[in-house]
Amino acid sequence: MDKILVIGGGSWGTAFANYLSVTGKKVKLWMREKEIVEAVVAKRENTVFLPGIELSPGLIPVVDLLPEARDADIIIFAVPSKYIRKTFQELRGISENKIIVNLSKGFEYTSLKTISQLAAEVSGPEILKKWITISGPSFARELAQAHPTAVVACSKNREVLEQVQESFSSAILRVYRSDDLTGIEVAGSMKNVMAIASGIVTGSGYGYNTTASLVTRASVEISRFGVKLGARQETFWGLAGIGDLMLTCFGTLSRNFQMGERIAKGETLEQIEKSSAMVAEGVETTRAIQKLAGNLGIEMPITNKVYEILFNNMSPRDALKELMKRSLKSEWNIN
Repeated sequence: MDKILVIGGGSWGTAFANYLSVTGKKVKLWMREKEIVEAVVAKRENTVFLPGIELSPGLIPVVDLLPEARDADIIIFAVPSKYIRKTFQELRGISENKIIVNLSKGFEYTSLKTISQLAAEVSGPEILKKWITISGPSFARELAQAHPTAVVACSKNREVLEQVQESFSSAILRVYRSDDLTGIEVAGSMKNVMAIASGIVTGSGYGYNTTASLVTRASVEISRFGVKLGARQETFWGLAGIGDLMLTCFGTLSRNFQMGERIAKGETLEQIEKSSAMVAEGVETTRAIQKLAGNLGIEMPITNKVYEILFNNMSPRDALKELMKRSLKSEWNIN
C-alpha cells in the first residue's frame, strides 16, 4: 500500500490526493489536462479546480496514465461518472489486481449502472474483490483546509477495508466502515439530485422552512429508492446518507446546489455547463434515476420535478407548487 495513484484532477481528486500526501503517503495525481499539471508543478496549486489551496510538495502530478497505474499499489478513482467508463476501459487488464478506491458518485445514464456495477461490466467481477467506495459529507475545499471530516468506506472485503480505514484515517479525516455498497452508492449519487433541488429552492427566494421540508422528504425518497434496489435502511441514516444530503443541500460550496440556484434565477442548463469546467454530477444522475425509477415503478416526486426543470423547461415555482399540491397522505406511508 506504499504507492498511490489518484486518477482525476478535479477539486475532490486534488483535495484527496493532497490530504494523503500531507499525511505522509507517496501519492501521484493523474490529470488529463497538461496545462493544469504544469500549473501544479510551477505554483503548487490547481488553479482551475482548487484555486487558492497550496498543495503538498510531496504530491506528484503525472500525465502518463498506464505506466503509473501499473506501478501503483492503490488506484483511487475521482473521475466524473460520465467519463468513468472510458477510464475503466483504458485500464482494463491493469486495475483488476489492484486495491481500488472509488470517490466518484453517480449513475451512468446509458446503462443505468452505479460506478461499481460499471467497473464490473468493463473489467469483470474480479475488480470488486479489492474494491472500496468512500462517501460522506466532505467538501473538497474544506478537507484541503484540514477541517475535521468523517466519511464511510464500503467494501465486501473486510481485510482490505480495515487496512484502508487505518491507513487513510488521521486527526483530519475519520473513516468508518460499511459493507452496504448499494446503499452507499445510491445515497452518494442521489444527494446530488437533491442538492440541485435545494439550490432551486434558495434561488427561488424561499427560506429554511422550505429547505428543511425538502431535505426531509428527499431523505425518504432516497431511502425508498435504495431499499428497492437492495440497500439497507440504516445506511441512509448515516454519513453517506443524511450526512452528505445535509451538506450538499445546506452548503453553498456544492456545485449541484449552485447549479440549482442559477437555474432558479433564470439561466439555462446549457449556459451553466458552458460557463464552468467543473461537472455537476446531479445532472447525469437525475436523468438516470428518473429513467430507472420509472422502469421499477418507484414514485420519485422530487427527482421527477428536478428532471422536468432541467430537461423540459418547467418553471421552478410551478414545480414547487405541484409538489406542495400532491395528494395528502400519512408521513410514513411508502407512497
